[in-house]
Amino acid sequence: MFFVTGDLNIDATTVAPILSPSGKEAQADIMLSCGGQGGNVAFFLRCLGRPVQLFGTLGTDVAGDLYVSHVTRLGIAYAGDRVDTPTGMVSVVQEAGSYHMYRQRGANAAVDPAAFTRFVRSACKATGDFLFVSGYSLLEEGCRMALGTVLTSSALARPVVVMDPASIDAMSSIGRDAVLAAARLCDYLLPNEEEACWLAQEADARETVRILHRSTGATIVVKLGARGALLCSDETIIMEPGIALTPVDVTGAGDSFAAAFLSALASKSDPAIALTAAVRFSGTKVHLQGTQPEELLGYTG
Repeated sequence: MFFVTGDLNIDATTVAPILSPSGKEAQADIMLSCGGQGGNVAFFLRCLGRPVQLFGTLGTDVAGDLYVSHVTRLGIAYAGDRVDTPTGMVSVVQEAGSYHMYRQRGANAAVDPAAFTRFVRSACKATGDFLFVSGYSLLEEGCRMALGTVLTSSALARPVVVMDPASIDAMSSIGRDAVLAAARLCDYLLPNEEEACWLAQEADARETVRILHRSTGATIVVKLGARGALLCSDETIIMEPGIALTPVDVTGAGDSFAAAFLSALASKSDPAIALTAAVRFSGTKVHLQGTQPEELLGYTG
């Protein structure tokens, strides 16, 4: 079983190929979809045929109803809360080659640490399960404390714990030391290059993975975008080159990488094989439009 925690958002994506001549109005493609790091990773795991339980916090509004309906249709078990706060929203604007993201955390910021604790405990009942932890889940101090308490308990089974630290803005809000402390609880850390360099306080990607591996003990997997990915374990660095393609939509690419990496680990238990699978799957994702492109359901490679 795959247990996933993270933000749940409704994404509104606007793609305008050219700027408005008047600066006021332009024709654009506007799409509405379910997103958020937790929801995205759960979706991509389902595309790969994996059973998923998802924890997050949704509002009791229409947007929250839409999200619950969406994950239910996909066969994802929603184990999160509903609260009297608007569901999280993200607006992605791609205009004349520029890319901007605007976020309203909404109900995501109202997570109940006690409910989060129960979910993490549920992931610790059987050896061999996987727990994906989004850095957004750890913005609340109570959730950070709960993660440490549960994962260090000798009375519980130990899942494979994979953490994506999320954005630099999110990490900055809790501090570098707190992020690294959470990473030390994990088996794998999956930052992108910018996040990894910020955490390691180092500009070179190869040196960054070594620093993070030494400081956390986790296997470090750094996403390099079109250049592929790096993996460092026991001081050995593996480079998986990217796939040459013209991206259509990069939203959710890192989440598709994480899901494919987890899924391949569960099948082969070989991080090098998982790295290759993750680069290929995320390359397929960015060639499709939308945060959660349903063309990927039933993906076989």
